[in-house]
Amino acid sequence: MEMKLRNVELAAALLGACVIIAACGTSEQRVVFDSEPPPGPPPLTAPDASAQDANSPEHPTMTMCASAKCQAPFETCSHSKFLCDVDLSTDSLNCGSCGNECPTDGWRSSQLNAAWKCIDGGCRMTCANTLFADCNGRIEDGCETSLSSVQNCGACGVVCPAGSRCANGICTTCKPDEVLCGTLCVNLKSDFGNCGACGNRCTMFPAGFPPPKANMNYGCEEGTCNHLQCSPAWLNCNGDLEDGCEVNYTTDPNNCGGCGKKCAAGQACISGNCQCDPGPSGCDCLPDFESNVMHCGSCGLKCSEPPNSTTKCEAGRCVFTCKAGMADCNLNDADGCETNIYRDPQNCGSCGAACETGQACIDGACATEPCPDGVVQ
Repeated sequence: MEMKLRNVELAAALLGACVIIAACGTSEQRVVFDSEPPPGPPPLTAPDASAQDANSPEHPTMTMCASAKCQAPFETCSHSKFLCDVDLSTDSLNCGSCGNECPTDGWRSSQLNAAWKCIDGGCRMTCANTLFADCNGRIEDGCETSLSSVQNCGACGVVCPAGSRCANGICTTCKPDEVLCGTLCVNLKSDFGNCGACGNRCTMFPAGFPPPKANMNYGCEEGTCNHLQCSPAWLNCNGDLEDGCEVNYTTDPNNCGGCGKKCAAGQACISGNCQCDPGPSGCDCLPDFESNVMHCGSCGLKCSEPPNSTTKCEAGRCVFTCKAGMADCNLNDADGCETNIYRDPQNCGSCGAACETGQACIDGACATEPCPDGVVQ
């Protein structure tokens, strides 16, 4: 019995040297997290005296104390704001080690169509956009291959069949009345730049021909140039060439998209289509102002997007949601979600949940390590 009492006293002394981390409550906030914040570590308690027999040398109990040590891949660098706040596996300014910066030269993006990112602690070349790829596997020329060609359409080595073209990374064939001129499908009977043959470009105002009437020019008809015709977006709906092409079919509600196509009452002709008339304010066609971030609560009231957040309109009121790992602890909309609850030891996991002095906050949990001689038998 005396031995058991000494064991209990030893356990209590060790636990007294350890940190008991308490979760601090916070007041109700108007922001929410993208994902549930990681819970803080549970408080450490002394073992139940009745369970001492179970904690035999075969089943030791390990007690944990506050720690300032970083766990890979986290590290404290010279510019760190908090302990262990740099992720060496993804930070392009500290890739693999503090101060190891991945290349960010502008010419790499403009000339090589490439960008370097920190992936798994190493600087890796990636293509800056989806229009180019590194098909030859040589880092020195970057992403050298256009994926808009018939030899590499959408991906390296994808060859389009003869007579087809590559459009938006997909091999397509021309319509029956079209032919392939370079990378474009054109109708040789009417195409201004390929009239009668690929590359045969007409002149809008050829020398020696009378000046055209209003909204008219010379163009291609039946495969030959120098035919008088309406300029783009204009029509000759009254059949009188003296006043030229008098109708703009993109805006005329009586000839919307074509001669005689009249819009209904309350509609406007927009880009050649009859649509609801938005009116002078531009808001008359909106169903409501309850969920539109451009018109939240009233016409023209645009929701701002504070730092480290996403914004939406709910019931005609702008609200913002903090991105994962961030929180609005000062309740100030102007600076958005200003607190990094994954790294800030004063707000570790949630606002106000403070770690011990000198204790690191890693991924929203106060860091711990086994206490010295921390195995209680």
